[in-house]
Parts: sequence; C-alpha cells; structure tokens
Amino acid sequence: MAAFDEVIECRCMYGRPDYFLRVAVGDHAAYEAFLTGKLSGLTGVRCKKIKVDS
Repeated sequence: MAAFDEVIECRCMYGRPDYFLRVAVGDHAAYEAFLTGKLSGLTGVRCKKIKVDS
C-alpha cells in the first residue's frame, strides 16, 4: 500500500474488514481509476465497501 500515492492511511483490522484504507483522490473518476487500475488487481483483494467523506 505504501507504493500507492493515493493511500494516506492503512490499518489492519480484526474481523471484517481485514484492512481499512483511506485514499485521497481528486474526484470520482480518479477513485474509479485507482480502484480498477491498481487496487482490484492485487492478490487477495476481493470485496470493497466504500464510504465517501464529503
């Protein structure tokens, strides 16, 4: 996760979810690009719950 500029926080959790990621991107399109282009291609990434801070 440290290799991704978008990730500003990564925490190991107990139970579900296993990890909590806080990412900073410019807009929804940039988030989609991060999610589909980088994050979802990683081994072990299976499900994503999304919360958007306004």
